[in-house]
Amino acid sequence: MMHVNNYNLTPPQELLDQCHQVLLPDSEEPIWRIKKWARAHCQSFVWAELIDTSDVSYDYDSVSAFYFTEESDKIMFALKWK
Repeated sequence: MMHVNNYNLTPPQELLDQCHQVLLPDSEEPIWRIKKWARAHCQSFVWAELIDTSDVSYDYDSVSAFYFTEESDKIMFALKWK
């Protein structure tokens, strides 16, 4: 039996470390809409999250990180949203 933590559904860091990551800067498009597109078009989509970058030297206050197990999905996603 697998235990699921309903408060934090983030996949294990070990899985995310194996994924291909795409970082998107702040966008006019809401993250939920981009995640919906990723789920519909990228079979290997794993996870998406907002990363606060206000405390580091970066041009944006936050970026959206999207994780894929297949490089082909990463490329298709990046071409669509970058």
